[in-house]
Amino acid sequence: MKKEFSLYYVSRAALSLVLAFAVCGLTWKALLLAAFFMALFVLYLHSGWFQIDASRPLFPLRRDDRGREVQRKALIAALVSGVALFLILLATPLGAAPAESAGPLAMVFGSCVYFATQFFLFARS
Repeated sequence: MKKEFSLYYVSRAALSLVLAFAVCGLTWKALLLAAFFMALFVLYLHSGWFQIDASRPLFPLRRDDRGREVQRKALIAALVSGVALFLILLATPLGAAPAESAGPLAMVFGSCVYFATQFFLFARS
């Protein structure tokens, strides 16, 4: 990890923790999820998929037209899959999946679909 991106690392660690605690609550599972999200943020910074603008320490990643198109497709896939899973979980009998867990499960699934779709589309080129 590079010292010049320390503000990026700290901000993304905080974002990872907030997202993980929103999904899992204050549990040890949230820490694992936060570590996973943080690893993805670090991978994005060092993958070479984006232009890096060091003059903007909080938001150093810049997308070109192809990157915006990949992001748009990934967001659509994440939203559709997350909503679909949420509706499926709500439609199942109460014994299979409680209604309280439908939202967090759909959020985690949507996040995973988002990152997986981006990885797949960026890796194709």
